Amino acid sequence: IDATETFAADVAHELKNPLASMASAVESLGKTTDPAITAQLHAILSDDVRRLDRSVTDISELSRLDGELSRTSFEKIDVGAMLETVVAARDLRRSATAPTVTFDKPRARLWIMGDEPRLVRAIENLIDNAVSFSPPDATVTVLVAREDATIAVCIDDSGPGIPLVRRDAIFRRFHSERPEDDFARHSGLGLAIAKTIVEAMGGSVAVEDSPSGAGARFAIRLPIA
Repeated sequence: IDATETFAADVAHELKNPLASMASAVESLGKTTDPAITAQLHAILSDDVRRLDRSVTDISELSRLDGELSRTSFEKIDVGAMLETVVAARDLRRSATAPTVTFDKPRARLWIMGDEPRLVRAIENLIDNAVSFSPPDATVTVLVAREDATIAVCIDDSGPGIPLVRRDAIFRRFHSERPEDDFARHSGLGLAIAKTIVEAMGGSVAVEDSPSGAGARFAIRLPIA
């Protein structure tokens, strides 16, 4: 009950912010005839609508994830083949100004037990996060390797990095380190969704120091099948 009440309060808070912005913009539209100001207010409304749409979609998914994953029958997943497909699909829809995402498929097949569509969603969320914090001409690198009894999937970006004191907080629901003008494209739930999915499969996700010394590394670790 406590968790449900907290979640409901967080949802209400997140939805009220863009709604308040929209209400202010609508009120201002009725008081101006300046074309430049009108265009600016329409842009604000458009951003707020996208933000609300993204938030409602992610909130809906997050609210049902635990139940769905608890009823899912896990199957063997070839992690290398899965990542190759994910990165290839991203490359096909990549814009000319977006960072490049690279992946070298390992020769050995690496198997885990899990729900492949959900795991793909978790990895895509982490790649999206890495891309959004990297400059346009940068490269986001996806790696996979065996570490003792686990398979590690690592995503290295070229962003500003994440201080040690904030590395746990970024996985909390609705937490965001983004500038205000970037909120329309991100609900603050992408990393929380990834964490929920990975932990339901018996794994973990964490932020680590990048081996290059710049940017951040997000690492998923899942038990070997």
